[in-house]
Amino acid sequence: MKKTLTNILKSIVFVLLLTLAIAATVVIVKRKESDYKYTDFFNEAKKDHIDVLFMGSSHVINAINPVFLFEEYGITSYNMGGHGAMLQATYWELQQALEYCTPKWVVVDTYMLEKNIRYLDNREEFDDEDEVNTSVEQLHLNMDAWPLNDLKRQAIDDLIQDESVKKEFLYEFIIYHNRWKYLNESDFKTITGTADRNRLFGAEMRYQVELEPDQYPEVTEEDLLTEDTVGTEYLEKIIELCQERGIPVVLTYYPFAAETKDQAAAIRAGQIAESFDVPYINMLDMDVIDVYSDLNDHGHLNVVGSKKVTDYMGEWLSETGDLADHRGDDSYSYWQECVDNFNEELDDVLFSEDNLYIKLDLLNLEDYNFVLYVNGDSPVFLDDYLKRMIRNSSMTNKIDGTSGPYILVKDNSTGKTYEACESEELSAMSTAMGTLNYRPVEQYFRLLYSDEDPDTNYLYDEAHYLNDIQLIIYDEDGDILEHDYYKSNGGNYVR
Repeated sequence: MKKTLTNILKSIVFVLLLTLAIAATVVIVKRKESDYKYTDFFNEAKKDHIDVLFMGSSHVINAINPVFLFEEYGITSYNMGGHGAMLQATYWELQQALEYCTPKWVVVDTYMLEKNIRYLDNREEFDDEDEVNTSVEQLHLNMDAWPLNDLKRQAIDDLIQDESVKKEFLYEFIIYHNRWKYLNESDFKTITGTADRNRLFGAEMRYQVELEPDQYPEVTEEDLLTEDTVGTEYLEKIIELCQERGIPVVLTYYPFAAETKDQAAAIRAGQIAESFDVPYINMLDMDVIDVYSDLNDHGHLNVVGSKKVTDYMGEWLSETGDLADHRGDDSYSYWQECVDNFNEELDDVLFSEDNLYIKLDLLNLEDYNFVLYVNGDSPVFLDDYLKRMIRNSSMTNKIDGTSGPYILVKDNSTGKTYEACESEELSAMSTAMGTLNYRPVEQYFRLLYSDEDPDTNYLYDEAHYLNDIQLIIYDEDGDILEHDYYKSNGGNYVR
């Protein structure tokens, strides 16, 4: 009898250990993109810390930064956007999110409203095979993090047609058979709850600058979207869902280089909003961004464009939404921690960035003070793209119509901007570096010095006097953080 009990206990311990090992293996090999995006959603929803949900596609992921929104307005929000997410996917994601939180506002972007694709894996409804594979793959980002329950089964049944593809979403271990090849340190940290996670509350920031965005014909009456689509059907379902739960909803159409069909879809979204008596913000018809500096690519905003769109929504929600300002509340200290972390990231990108276009774009986002000097007869004066970036900083057209030299002193500490070109001089400029004076003496020799330190000429370095551009970045105490020199190389500027 004793031996039998011992064997039973050993068997139980073995089964428990085996179960734990299998469970740990499943957790480790599980791909983490969805968990990475939504970990803080579950954490903050549990604390009732999410006042606004932003729903939609990658246009939302790159357009709305909840960290900016908290830093400037104290509004807590989560960016639920999914890459390639059509409105039917957005509908089900909202359903699942509302199981965990009751936001005070839901903001739904209506991009891809014109899509009439019923199932995300229906090869007959896509233009090519790659689009189908991409559609299914992208859905994992917005679905994998949610627990398997009746709601998730309903969602997958509604979104996916093929039974074998459904199993990828319902029984995830099916697709993990070769994940061991790609494991990294963060995968193992999942066991201890210390794995990496998105600290922008679901957003993703991009940093490139699209210098030549495509231009498309404006929409005409013949282009208008008059028939119902799967997109319009699910947008109406989203609105009805929010209204049934007493949650205010606002529709948006965020800015990008919109094709004619996109413009038509934006108009139809406005008609749907009007029919449901809900607010609608169509940024294609507004001057919220500059498409020549605020796009990362044709369809997505960069971090500067995101700041502008987030600021606009922050103003709108502050004035319309009756939302609390949570800044200074100790229970929201994690949000401030994420603000501080992101500002450090922006600093790192700014000072490590070699691309001059991106650097100037980021300087317009940050509160740094800087001096930009361009040598006379530099190719810069023939570069419309770079001159556009400079105009964004100076807010004037002085860089146009000159062959230089040119200087811009932008001192955010005092709120003053100074410019000069050709033989113009600048005197008694009030800056964080002191009282600066500028004199262009000759082609490759110019003076920039302060009354407090007249012996230091900030614009002369014997090793770099032939360089096209000098960029001096300094802080509020007047300390120079970076002094870079650039040579033009056929429109590319080499630091």
